[in-house]
Amino acid sequence: MRAEPKKLLDAGRRHLKLAPSAEREILCELYTHLDDRVEELEASGLSEEEAVAAAAREFGSLTAVVGDLNEVHSGNTWPQTLLAALPHIFFSLLFALQQWSSVGWLTVIVLSVVGVVVHGWRHGRPTWFFTWLGYALIPLLAVGLIIMDRALDRGSPGAAWWLWTATAAYFGVVAALFGVIMAQILKRDWLLGSLTIMPFLAVIGWFLTAQWRDRLLPNGAGTLEGLELWIALSLLTLAGIVILFTQLRERWLRVVVLLVAGLVVLMLMTLSSGGSIGVLNIAVLGVVALVVLLGPAVMDRWVVHTRAEPWEEFLEERFHH
Repeated sequence: MRAEPKKLLDAGRRHLKLAPSAEREILCELYTHLDDRVEELEASGLSEEEAVAAAAREFGSLTAVVGDLNEVHSGNTWPQTLLAALPHIFFSLLFALQQWSSVGWLTVIVLSVVGVVVHGWRHGRPTWFFTWLGYALIPLLAVGLIIMDRALDRGSPGAAWWLWTATAAYFGVVAALFGVIMAQILKRDWLLGSLTIMPFLAVIGWFLTAQWRDRLLPNGAGTLEGLELWIALSLLTLAGIVILFTQLRERWLRVVVLLVAGLVVLMLMTLSSGGSIGVLNIAVLGVVALVVLLGPAVMDRWVVHTRAEPWEEFLEERFHH
């Protein structure tokens, strides 16, 4: 196995936005192509160094090649697309049928989500896996919002300092865990990070909307009333956005689809209150949407794009066969 062609491909590996199995296959195919060309050039009288340099020039811009490969291999079959949209559909039905407070149904769906996430993790983390992963993380966010709701009911921070301290500590731990998970996702593609946390947009947005509309039950239990159908509609909208996202190949179109998702959900939250939540609150929801949907793109700049999955052994095995 030649070192120079492999170094060339390792330099462009960070730009591949594919599942590990597909990535290894493509890298091996590219290596084979480069290696064959290097052998041809060496046979014509060039040294190994000259042959590698000439083959690299003929190969063209590695970034452009990788970009084309990302588009070609980023498509998903319809079964995979529908699987990616299913968690949004399940939870929309839970709200539409007003069963979201049913412990039994919640337990069944949450356990199903965790089971699918484990299966997806063991089978190469395909695109549909990340939607389910987002819903698997939702309980962590929901618990934090419930604690915050209790603190808000107690009034000023001084009156419930211990509750606010617990809230801050809880969100600190969750943020650290979330950061570790997101860092691993971003090493592959920040768009998958946005797909993962897309459900957070609905959870945080509807929590804030309910607070502003004073739609919490008077017992202070944090139970929503009057918003179920709106929430169900917003989750169905996210399901449609996921279908579009997974079927599109161009990255810029996927970014546009994410922004449309934020705009539509924001409109639904505004309509649910009859426009009474105020311009400032709408602006806050807009900021939340941008942070949730485009935050991974900002975080991506801070992540060291190394790959944990080696492909050397896979390459050696391919050549020996």
